[in-house]
Amino acid sequence: MKGLLVWITGLAGSGKTTLAAMVESGLRAKGVRTVHVDGDAVREIFGNELGFHREDRLKNAWRIARLCSFLTSQGFAVVCSTVSLFHEIHGYNRKTNSGYLEVHLAVSAAELTRRNKKGLYGKGGKQVVGRDIEPEFPKKPDMMLANDNKTQLGQNAGAIISKAAKMAAGK
Repeated sequence: MKGLLVWITGLAGSGKTTLAAMVESGLRAKGVRTVHVDGDAVREIFGNELGFHREDRLKNAWRIARLCSFLTSQGFAVVCSTVSLFHEIHGYNRKTNSGYLEVHLAVSAAELTRRNKKGLYGKGGKQVVGRDIEPEFPKKPDMMLANDNKTQLGQNAGAIISKAAKMAAGK
């Protein structure tokens, strides 16, 4: 089996981590050697020493992308959930991973505000991508998925699992 990177990106609150966990579980059920890499977990692993300004976000994105590429080189299917909305990161992923599936989650502003668990879309707070920092959405994602409700979440997981399983099998 060749390595595969499923890069699930979108704004904070778009459902990346929830979707990635479903995709990881679905791929494992199909016998694919899978690992989930989450952007927030990578921050924590490295001691949360980075801030949230653009420069620190980019540094964390490079960490995530390089870690994912290392794991895919070992034959893993990596499902990554991360904001990491930088064109240079997307380009690196495409260049470095022969099996690359870029998924952009699109969620309405109203739904992001409703989900606002971390308080990111209120006044003040951290440098938020999409509010304080201009996002660089993928130019040509392999999949562009709306993710405003639970029905879409299940459908999205199924679509990604189907495509990723075929890629992992070399089809």
